[in-house]
Amino acid sequence: MANVTIYDIAKKCKVSPSTVSKVINNYQAIPEKTKKRVLKTMREMNYIPNVGAKSLSKHSSRNIGVLAYFGMNISPFKHALFTDILDSAQSDLNTHGYDLLFISHNVDGKDGTFLENCISRSVAGTVLFGDMSNEEIKEVIDSPIPSVAFDYYGESVTGVCSNNFDQMKELTKHLISLGHKKIVFVHGEESVVSKQRIDGFKAAMAEAGIPLRNDSLVESRYLDFDSVRNITHNILHRINPPTAIMYPDDISAIIGLNVIHEAGLSCPHDISVTGFDGLAVSQLVMPHLTTVKQDTTKIGKALAKALIDIIEKKEKTPEKIIIRSTLLIGESTGPAKE
Repeated sequence: MANVTIYDIAKKCKVSPSTVSKVINNYQAIPEKTKKRVLKTMREMNYIPNVGAKSLSKHSSRNIGVLAYFGMNISPFKHALFTDILDSAQSDLNTHGYDLLFISHNVDGKDGTFLENCISRSVAGTVLFGDMSNEEIKEVIDSPIPSVAFDYYGESVTGVCSNNFDQMKELTKHLISLGHKKIVFVHGEESVVSKQRIDGFKAAMAEAGIPLRNDSLVESRYLDFDSVRNITHNILHRINPPTAIMYPDDISAIIGLNVIHEAGLSCPHDISVTGFDGLAVSQLVMPHLTTVKQDTTKIGKALAKALIDIIEKKEKTPEKIIIRSTLLIGESTGPAKE
């Protein structure tokens, strides 16, 4: 059979492409029964392993795949935190002779998975961003391809993260120090990072003896700015509105500021606002945002170093690398209005 690929083999054997790749590269962890079935199918279909497939173990390519999944129809290139981290990582990767390659679903002109694209491009490793619970991202994480990830807290690959719990707690304590007790935290969708920030918020409130209200926590879809606008509008029109609103990222906070101004209110006189990430734009808007600045330069360098170590040293135990962030006090927070 002409032009047989490992995807054809995987489909015939009802296994993943990464399993076929592991059989080709003689990984010991593959069950003998599965290995025999895959090898038998390869012979029957006249499949000859190519250099691209073998590069999973030999790393002949100097390309680093970049995978970013923030949800359907959400472009990662519109998220400055992602681009800032990637810019830092790229600089160090280029210095070591590696090039970045953005991974999509396009595999030889056909719709495929992220893993299939990585294999077809013979990537030496991958840098992962976004929703780590996504099935296609998980497939890459579980494959033999060396990978590192931002905001990943699992055990399969090295994750580089900010100290989310500590900084959310400190940010909340800043508001409390200004006399705020009625605080609403608009957090992102369910994830380890969201949970850490929620826990930090709760810890600060508990230490101050401030009881949480039923509406103190509001979930918003990540990077869904229409959702943020609607949520902010609803918060402002509560019978007993808060004196401060905390947002999961700076862009959401800026959108919140716009809704507040449209409602005829001023920040911080009528209501205080905080963001998270410390993007450059957070200090260009008026008022300047009070936010948490994630160190995108150190995060990018840590991702690059960890991946290079894995690729070139061949073996490395996955670890969690915590990069400290800092609190930026801007003009968007002020004394609680009586």
